[in-house]
Amino acid sequence: MKNILFIQPYASQVGGVDSVLLQLIQGLDRDKYRSFVLLSAPSPYVEKYEAVGARVLFGPLAVFGKPTDAGYYFRNLALLFRSLRAIRRIVKEHRIDLIHSHKMEVIGANAVGKWLGIPTIQTVHELARKPLFAYRAVGWLDHVLNDKVIVLCERSKIMFRWFNRESSKLVKIYNGIDARPPSAMTETAFDLKRQIGLPVEARIAIAVARLSPMKGLEYLIEAAARWKTSHPHIKVVIVGDVAFEYEKPYKEKLRVQVEKSGLQDTVFMLGLRRDVPELLRQSDLLVLPSIYDIFPTVILEGMSAGLPVVATDVGGVPEMVREGSGVLVPPGNAEALREAVVGMLAQDYRAIGERAREVFLRDFTKERYVERTTALYEEMLAKYAAR
Repeated sequence: MKNILFIQPYASQVGGVDSVLLQLIQGLDRDKYRSFVLLSAPSPYVEKYEAVGARVLFGPLAVFGKPTDAGYYFRNLALLFRSLRAIRRIVKEHRIDLIHSHKMEVIGANAVGKWLGIPTIQTVHELARKPLFAYRAVGWLDHVLNDKVIVLCERSKIMFRWFNRESSKLVKIYNGIDARPPSAMTETAFDLKRQIGLPVEARIAIAVARLSPMKGLEYLIEAAARWKTSHPHIKVVIVGDVAFEYEKPYKEKLRVQVEKSGLQDTVFMLGLRRDVPELLRQSDLLVLPSIYDIFPTVILEGMSAGLPVVATDVGGVPEMVREGSGVLVPPGNAEALREAVVGMLAQDYRAIGERAREVFLRDFTKERYVERTTALYEEMLAKYAAR
């Protein structure tokens, strides 16, 4: 039995890293691996981690990402020393055999691994933004402190290139999720169109996303305003809520935009829902208008449900939405979104959705994701055992 310590530095309220990490832990062979998850604070995901067999621990975690104020780095530097002591104690107490950190900016567990001579892996869930040198500086730390660095897409690799040389420790592993039959009904099945007052002939373009500026939802609302008169049967359903306090003004901005544009009968904001698979099953098209994104799991959920995808050309999205399974548009372009949504629903979009599901089943299932990740674990554990 090998004990693995997973590090998740952010106590998020919705999705993101937690949803992917849950898939990984759930897929691990419990006869071979015992999972421990270290969080910085309680979150709604604690019960979910425990439900899939992980033991949840809490402790200080230092992150060195984009500064939020003048004292950001000073606070995290002080926090780092507390974190090193706490993680070292956890590793010794629970006889940890391998450390797997998530998010590139979390530093501490990887240093402890080097200190105690156990393998460390870090999954990078980020894309480079300006200034690039800052990301490359953090990337260099990840390179030095880890045995392997997992990236989710090709575009992340730019953060691990210095003086025209790329890190030799990079491994690309796509995230994966459970494959659900597109016709599977949940226990709380309902009629979405009836719930929000839509006629049977309406077509639903659904966006499932955190209500954050990075998701570009204002451009989707603007696109809906442009097609409302010519294609009144196309409706938008937005599912999701804010994850952090600072995102609340953006949520209000979207609500006001819908109201001022007179789209109360076209755009429906449902808030946070726990029945997303059923909402997807009753929709016709998945839309994700992100300005910035890395490897959005919701695209995989839509593909698994047999939906065609309209998404922006950001991050790893082009590696997910292949030719014949959806359409890519430039980020921040409401007119391009309008054309793509209207054009998709004017053709045999169900057949395109089936092709999207075929791509998902080939490359993005949880089984594929877990298989590649555990192969990396075994490689690292064997390497250290040979020493």
